[in-house]
Amino acid sequence: MTEPQTDGAAAPGAPTLQDLVDEAAFVSHEHQLHLADLHGDDAWNADLVAGTLTFTAPDGGTTTCRVQFLGTAAPGPGTWMWAWNNVNGFPDAVLDAAERTRATGLREAEEPERPLTDDLPYRYTLAAKAVTRSWTHYSAPVGGGTRAWLLVEHDDLVLPAPTVPRVVRTLSEGLLSTTVVDHRRALASYASVRGLETSQDVAGSVTLVVPDGTVTVSFDDAGRLAGIAASSSPSPEPEAAPEPGPEPETPRPTTPDAGSASEEPTPGPATDAVVDPPADRPEPRRRSWFRRRG
Repeated sequence: MTEPQTDGAAAPGAPTLQDLVDEAAFVSHEHQLHLADLHGDDAWNADLVAGTLTFTAPDGGTTTCRVQFLGTAAPGPGTWMWAWNNVNGFPDAVLDAAERTRATGLREAEEPERPLTDDLPYRYTLAAKAVTRSWTHYSAPVGGGTRAWLLVEHDDLVLPAPTVPRVVRTLSEGLLSTTVVDHRRALASYASVRGLETSQDVAGSVTLVVPDGTVTVSFDDAGRLAGIAASSSPSPEPEAAPEPGPEPETPRPTTPDAGSASEEPTPGPATDAVVDPPADRPEPRRRSWFRRRG
């Protein structure tokens, strides 16, 4: 893991890379967990002319996502290249997220090519996420060790309601995914995006109110996350079954009046079937689909 880059100064009013990384770190990590839950081992195929990324499940089902091309990380030249500098002639709409990130005045997004170091592609992707509020990405291997970094959107990728276990995992793992400097900023951004109520006690600990309980985050004197405590709401007590009463008398059959309609029984609601995912999944299939400048 690299330390945040500090070379050069940001333009007046422009965000810093580290601020954007801090804002996106936790939110991004939870979205990536959700993506892995849905499509972790699916085959994929990208069509950047059409602006789509299609996942194909082992059972043959497909999910086609809208896609934004951010840039490429190539170990050969050892550089990251922003998508707006590509030579492939992709539509402007596919390059919109990269262009919007550059338009913020972020210094690192204004240079077409940057030396490649450790988690630099992920940090640039986090910056783009904070700018565009599109929180899911896919890193696609496209040949020769080069990976294309994409933002993907689909209704299925919208996060479900937060739960105590998932929030705890998101916060604890999110700090390990990249260098986060302002932990309070990162937590506040996560709570805001997820729509969670928060409260702070006299010691400075922050409690997130989750639908199934609470998650309390404590900080040290330097403002770094120091501990996470979780409390789940108790499940509601099941209602007691009514005491059995006397068996009702069997009614005698009656003949309906002429012209009256007999009532049909009303069917109850259908129950959704739960299907376990297959145990064996094939290796993802990959496809090379573009050239890189240089």
